[in-house]
Amino acid sequence: MPKRTTETLAALLFTTALGGCAWLPPMDAADATDDSPPAADAVYVDYWQTRDPSEYRQRATRPAVTPSPDVVVAQRPAPPVQAKNKPEPRIVVTLPASGKPVVQPPSAGAPAKIAVATPPKAHKPAPSKAKPTTAQARAKSKNKLAPISKDLWGRMRVRLALVDVEHPRITERIDHLKRNPGYLNLFADRAQPYLYYIVEHIDRSRLPMDLALVPMVESAFQPTAFSPKAAAGLWQIIPTTGQEWGLTLAEGYDGRLDIHTSTDVALRYLRYLNKLFNGDWLLALAAYNAGPRAVQDAIRAYNAEPPPVTVVETHPAIVRALALAAFARRPVAAPAAPPPPQSLFWSLKLPRETQDYVPRIVALAHIIANPGAHGLKLQTIANQPYLYRVDLTPEIKVFDSITAAGIPIEDFFRFNPGFKPGVEPPASAYKLLLPREQAQTLVANAPGARLLAPTRYTVQKGETLDMIAKRHGVPAQTLAQWNGLTGKNALKAGQQLIVYPSS
Repeated sequence: MPKRTTETLAALLFTTALGGCAWLPPMDAADATDDSPPAADAVYVDYWQTRDPSEYRQRATRPAVTPSPDVVVAQRPAPPVQAKNKPEPRIVVTLPASGKPVVQPPSAGAPAKIAVATPPKAHKPAPSKAKPTTAQARAKSKNKLAPISKDLWGRMRVRLALVDVEHPRITERIDHLKRNPGYLNLFADRAQPYLYYIVEHIDRSRLPMDLALVPMVESAFQPTAFSPKAAAGLWQIIPTTGQEWGLTLAEGYDGRLDIHTSTDVALRYLRYLNKLFNGDWLLALAAYNAGPRAVQDAIRAYNAEPPPVTVVETHPAIVRALALAAFARRPVAAPAAPPPPQSLFWSLKLPRETQDYVPRIVALAHIIANPGAHGLKLQTIANQPYLYRVDLTPEIKVFDSITAAGIPIEDFFRFNPGFKPGVEPPASAYKLLLPREQAQTLVANAPGARLLAPTRYTVQKGETLDMIAKRHGVPAQTLAQWNGLTGKNALKAGQQLIVYPSS
């Protein structure tokens, strides 16, 4: 047989043999085991708008993962690999982080694969005429004088900061209160003598009104409450914290039980914790309950945990089947925008008590913000003072002031539980809280006693903030802070301003 004919037959036989294997899945570089280290970490998403991510999440060296022949750990799609022979048309399926496939039509030379892709950046939504959210409404009215509400709950609603925080654990606590509405009535009854005074103090400190709910969770508004851990008072302050922040603990007097001094220390301490945790009130509240060191340790433990790895199927036969099925269903829409960032609090491993503590406060804020939406009704508390502060000089003995005020002794110790019956406290300048009539009587009968109470001043035509501040002996900046004013606010005749005594 001629040599040319022999070569032709050999070529035909070789081609036939190759055709018999055409049904087999293509074998290319995608089948090889990938021994390369995992890709770099994905971009870190901050959990709270007021916090710098670098302060809470330090990048750690991630351990390398050894994949099996059929599974590879990937953070981004592998680059296309050209087959040695002429490649057939193939389908590429990319799975975004949301888990929804984005299908691309077949293209020549592309390897069969499924990879994890970083979701696209959310586009800035076009402006709409939709109703503003609660947060937007509060931001818009931030520089305006709050309307005077006859109901203390209504006054608090204006300055709640946590009503937009959502989480299943908050919903669980709201549902619990909806099933047990008697708790809200109990809180209101116990809080009535003290809540206005606390709200005034928070207003003066320009802090969120959510903090007025802390005593509801800490002590159910029982001024003489003690815990097994030696915490005491409305704010459940432990002895070491109280002494560090200037409270007096002595025979005959416990500053943690004193309504005025304990409220002052608790609010200063909460402001410090909020600054310590970069403006995150949930972390600040958690630190108030568990201690700042416990929260810091939980953050460090969270940062030390390796991030979850994504396991991706790369076997060509399985990839092809999945790709064909996805392509038959047509391309799906792009993944939805990610949910708004949340506080790191929800991701921390904290004591069970603290995990329940913060959602309870936020749940109360939700209910007070809109009780009707939850099918609840709050007992009315008048937006007017129940107790007035009287400052005593060190020369005035506390028990002499009881007689001078003409108040029943049981009522005196109810409103001033920091003092112990029958034990004269150390000589000092104390601050008593009394109903208005008894406070005025005490000031009239005790030389050196001074009544301190905030007043509302009605702005007259042509008056400026500087003029009013000078008249009352307070700095203009302080007066503006008490009333939430900025340089953009122009006073109008008839407006009412809160004015505290110059001391």
